[in-house]
Amino acid sequence: MQKRLITLKHHADDYECMWNGIEDLYIRETGETLPPSFFFILASFGSFCYMKTPKSKLKRMIALGDGRTKQMYEFLAPIVGFDYKHYEYKMFEQAINKAKSEIDAGYPPVLGALDMCYLPYYSKFYLGEHIPFHYVLMTGYDDDAQCIELFDCGREEMQVLPYTELRKAWNCSYSGLSGPNTVCTVRLCAAKTKYQIAKEALEKKAKMFLYPQVGFTGRKGFQKFIQELPKLKSELTKEDYDNILSNLVMFFGAVPTVPNALRGIRKPDEVNFNGGFDKMCRVLNEIGKEFGNDTWLKVSIIFQQGAEIISEIKDVIVAYLTGEKDRTDELTELFTKIMEIMTEGFILLET
Repeated sequence: MQKRLITLKHHADDYECMWNGIEDLYIRETGETLPPSFFFILASFGSFCYMKTPKSKLKRMIALGDGRTKQMYEFLAPIVGFDYKHYEYKMFEQAINKAKSEIDAGYPPVLGALDMCYLPYYSKFYLGEHIPFHYVLMTGYDDDAQCIELFDCGREEMQVLPYTELRKAWNCSYSGLSGPNTVCTVRLCAAKTKYQIAKEALEKKAKMFLYPQVGFTGRKGFQKFIQELPKLKSELTKEDYDNILSNLVMFFGAVPTVPNALRGIRKPDEVNFNGGFDKMCRVLNEIGKEFGNDTWLKVSIIFQQGAEIISEIKDVIVAYLTGEKDRTDELTELFTKIMEIMTEGFILLET
């Protein structure tokens, strides 16, 4: 029986679980301090996509940004300067042995996706609500106590998770994230400064949005979406149309969840539904001030307008889906404003 623990300073930053541990490793390597959601928002924001998917349950795939873990890693890893590899295993024993071998070698691995339903330190979800898209950074293990030590984005202190609970939490899959028993190994190689990372990532995102290589992404995809949006209500069944709007608003949230009103809960939402504009606004404002970059500060103000409009779009969708009022005819104009805001902001960030 063995016990190993890697000492690591942790910075809690909720709602960016797949990046939080990697940020911890980056901070240890560079000594940098990072704005909230730094890696997450740089990797996800602005990757607009609009696709017709008639053979799936969701007839249109509409996304303001790309929150898929593997795709975000693929985008940001070469910019930050780290190598990674995902290992998926059929058996828990294989996965935990791989994770422990990483710890033995001195490299904390990222575990997930995990189902938060089996994480005891999240009392709100534990053995209740299934949320199969969470990640943690494993920092140690204790075979005698049959547990692992980990850092979680939503908790400041190190957490202990029994193997029995990890086995259940790890036995989940979510499209675009991972399969059961997935270990992600991470190696920092030539990590850049946060200024270099922000500049390179923002310029690349701007070019991807303004000059997309395919017609269903970026500004081209957004224009197509706006053109077809008024027709969707008549072309699709009510069930399919409602499903599209529900899925759309779910991914406006800081985490993928629908507003409380759509769940029959008469309480204020615990997460913001701003489509990531609020997070990007904060990042640009903080690093803009730190480095005296007036362009970033200007774009921060522009994107703040986007956060407010996305919140209004959320209210329109919720009112329609709850039967309170049908204002869906306003969505085309509102989304047009979002496209114009993104275009204006990215033109400034391109140079």
